[in-house]
Amino acid sequence: MIVYVCQITGDELLSDAYSLLPVTDDEGNVVEGLMQCESNQIVKGGGEIDIGCGNSFGGEGGDDAPDDTVEMVNNVVDGFQYTETQVGTAMDFKTWLKEYMQKIRALKKEKGIPKPEIQAFMAQAPGIAKYLLKNFNDLQFFLGPAFDPDSMVFSIYPDGATNPNFLYIMGGIDANKF
Repeated sequence: MIVYVCQITGDELLSDAYSLLPVTDDEGNVVEGLMQCESNQIVKGGGEIDIGCGNSFGGEGGDDAPDDTVEMVNNVVDGFQYTETQVGTAMDFKTWLKEYMQKIRALKKEKGIPKPEIQAFMAQAPGIAKYLLKNFNDLQFFLGPAFDPDSMVFSIYPDGATNPNFLYIMGGIDANKF
C-alpha cells in the first residue's frame, strides 16, 4: 500500500486505494505537478447489507424507503479527516501558494534532495499557481488532521459532477510504501 504524506505536517493525505489522475487545464494540457482523485459519497457505518433483493428476506417483504438515519459522507474527506476551511481572497491564496512553494523548496534542500529535482519542482510552481488561481472561485479548501494551514488540499467539481475531485501538489507530498 502507498500512503501519500504531507512533507510539512506528516498528515496522511491520500492512499493508492484512490487512483491519482493528471489535472488538465481548459485547453487540455496537463498541469505538471498537480494530481487529482475522484471522490464519492458513501454510507458511513450501518450494518445492513442489501444483496439486491431489498428487504425480501427480512420478514417485512418488499423494498422499503431508504433509511434517513444513515449518514452519507465523502469518502476522501472522511477517510483522511479533512476539515473544510476558508482562505480569503485570491490575493491571500496567491500569497499562501508562494509561501508554500518556498517551504517545500526549503524542506527539499534540508533533506538533501538533488538540486535538479528541486529546480524541477520550482519550474512546475508557476503552472500549478496559474491553474489554481484561475479556478479560485470554484475551489474548496481543506486542512489535514493536524489542522495546519501549510497542509492544505483543494477540491473542485468537474463539469456535471455531483462529487468533487481533490487536487494535490505532488511536490509537497511523499509516497510512503507499506
